[in-house]
Amino acid sequence: MASGKLSPRQKMINMMYLVLLALLAMNVSAEILDAFEQIKQKLNVSASTAQSNNNDFVSNMNDKIKEELSEGKEDNKGLVDTIQLIQNQTNELLSLIQYHMDTLDQIAGIDEQTGKLLKKDETEKNYQYWMGAGNLENENEGRGAGAGYELHQKLDGFIDELFKIYNSQIPDSLAQNRIDPASKYLTNDPEATLDGESKTWENYTFHGPVIANLALMESLKLDLFEREKEVLEKLNERLGVNKFKVDSVIALDAPFSTVVPAGLQFKTRLFVTMASQQVIPQYSSGSGSIEKDGVTGILTMNASGSVIPKGRNEGKQSYSATVRVPKANGGFELKKVEGEFTVRKPEIVITSAAVQTLYRACANEVNIDVPALGDFYNPVIRASNGTAENIKGKGKKVWRIVPTGRKSVVSVSSNTNGQTVKIGDVNYRVIEPPKPSVNMAVNGKIYNGASMVPKTSRVAVRIEPDADFKAALPKDARYGIRSIDVLAQLSLGPPAKVNAIRGSKNAVDKPIAVSLGTQVRQSRPGTKVYVRLNDIYRTNYKGQQIVDKRFTEVERTLSLVVK
Repeated sequence: MASGKLSPRQKMINMMYLVLLALLAMNVSAEILDAFEQIKQKLNVSASTAQSNNNDFVSNMNDKIKEELSEGKEDNKGLVDTIQLIQNQTNELLSLIQYHMDTLDQIAGIDEQTGKLLKKDETEKNYQYWMGAGNLENENEGRGAGAGYELHQKLDGFIDELFKIYNSQIPDSLAQNRIDPASKYLTNDPEATLDGESKTWENYTFHGPVIANLALMESLKLDLFEREKEVLEKLNERLGVNKFKVDSVIALDAPFSTVVPAGLQFKTRLFVTMASQQVIPQYSSGSGSIEKDGVTGILTMNASGSVIPKGRNEGKQSYSATVRVPKANGGFELKKVEGEFTVRKPEIVITSAAVQTLYRACANEVNIDVPALGDFYNPVIRASNGTAENIKGKGKKVWRIVPTGRKSVVSVSSNTNGQTVKIGDVNYRVIEPPKPSVNMAVNGKIYNGASMVPKTSRVAVRIEPDADFKAALPKDARYGIRSIDVLAQLSLGPPAKVNAIRGSKNAVDKPIAVSLGTQVRQSRPGTKVYVRLNDIYRTNYKGQQIVDKRFTEVERTLSLVVK
């Protein structure tokens, strides 16, 4: 199993199989059984890769034959059937090997929940399956009369047919270069065994646990593909598939940018440092997606913020890709590309378009920007304990935040390349709008609250918003009074209501006239008059009236004395 044109890695795997098989002859342990299972898995991956490479190789050969036929060249027309015959024979033998593997799974038993073998160390049923039960193991000169003998014949027959095709491509003048199929057999009897006894391939191979034979089946698959490749390469010499001369091939990449904000996509162009119409590289990567662009490929992957260390603003993210390049002598060569780029944490820059603090139940206009994203910035903004909406006509960066609770967390994301990527959060403390002041004017002048006024005076009250608040949010700084009661102390008893002003819809811009009433005009000098404001409210940007409950009874009751 260590012969043939195998990679150093594959030769090592096969050699490990032989070593473990020798160890099994002395002692079967759980560790050795597990090692066989690992080898089986590695051989399966290698066999799958070899099969894929052979299929691609055949596809390229067929494409070249079609090209020759379209040019009227029919010298290699018959190769199509020959190639198909080879693949049919390979697939037939692969199906037989798979059948045997399925049977071995049944012999070992499979856990329905985990899919793992229950009895990796099963030997008796395994041996009887391959060699035959009872005296049948001595049939056919010690090769038995079980599945092992049949597989032996099939494998030798496959190699015979395969290398007949190989030798037919070599002219008589070079007959010395023809290959004896027997030198490529996979079923040769061992030259020596640990106990010094001569044994047949069947007896030596299948005298062990079932897991060892499952690993052997995977190894046989790989050997079949290696033998098939030898013949395919000989047939390929008849085609002018590769007419270019390349001393070396180097796979390179050219990043569009080496610094990428987290959440955006990193792109790099993949290519090889040579050019030929007959060289069509194939690109693959486990890091991201690759889009073909002529003979080059563009690797695209998301820049992950997870690579940025805690407390830092940037980190390194690595990537890799594989370039599969046709070789001048047939087959393919795999070139690996590796690199890294810097992922920078996007910084949220928030400035208020009007105010520096968020006011409860007000239309706070806020500029929310992430400069690092540039034109890729497509904000998605959400606010806890409130609402967030983009203000039409002011661009995508200006948002209206209307908080309702004591705190509000503004979440900033960006919908980039069809994905919503979280950028970060901004925590806001929410406060009430500044408390307005209440002023009373008598005959057009602010009343000082001490001097006596004429009974016929013109009285007006006005709710003055905080100047900075009004300048910042004028649509939220409109105040009114729903009703006003006028009370007068006409006798020794408590003040009595002498007038009422109802349904006031006046805004702060207009003072509210207060009539003192007939009873006050007819009262004696020195009468004390009280103007009590009921339900002072604020009208917000939506026209909603919000009662300001912060005013005490004293604050909303104004007094004067008439003369």
